[in-house]
Amino acid sequence: ARDARSNVLADHGKFRTSVEGIFAAGDMRRGQSLVVWAIREGRQCARAVDEFLMGESLLPR
Repeated sequence: ARDARSNVLADHGKFRTSVEGIFAAGDMRRGQSLVVWAIREGRQCARAVDEFLMGESLLPR
């Protein structure tokens, strides 16, 4: 699903889309923004994916 600006809709903090097993972060989720925001969300999304696949994550928050 997409928002009014054609960005991919994903749960904030969990980064899950409406499609099981698909995650979105950075410019794809929030639209064009600062690269530091995209990097931060990428790291947070990686942790969410790790938790999804492994049941827990040891990656830093």
